[in-house]
Amino acid sequence: MEDFPELPEAAVAASIGATNLAQRMRAERPRDGTTLSMISALTHLDREGPLTAGRLAALQRAKPQTLTRTLARLEERGWIARGPSDTDRRQVLLHLTEQGAARLREDVRSRTAWLAQAMERLSPTEREVLRIAGTLMADLATWDDIEDAR
Repeated sequence: MEDFPELPEAAVAASIGATNLAQRMRAERPRDGTTLSMISALTHLDREGPLTAGRLAALQRAKPQTLTRTLARLEERGWIARGPSDTDRRQVLLHLTEQGAARLREDVRSRTAWLAQAMERLSPTEREVLRIAGTLMADLATWDDIEDAR
């Protein structure tokens, strides 16, 4: 905490804790060559529904050119498919396939199973605190701008 005296202690502690937990949970992912950018793309398509490549790139905070290789790999594996928009036939949308949804569930399941086992060491109160913190962190992650919170 002393490395960042100008920042609120709660923010520093939450940042360090979230980073450490994220790194540990990444280690629990299936080792089949699926990259984090691939999982991120699948997650956005699962959460948002069909998207253009440009919108997906914006959600991932990546350049569309950077996403091209990831999309090609996802399409090769049958985890996404391209199709026309219902409202604008010129627009191509990326869709999550059933195989892609199954792969995403497998990724989430393996990490969550590790976390559930680790949390068994905690008291019921500590587990509830983490549940609440998880909900708050998910909310914070959706804020594009700090003004969204107000």
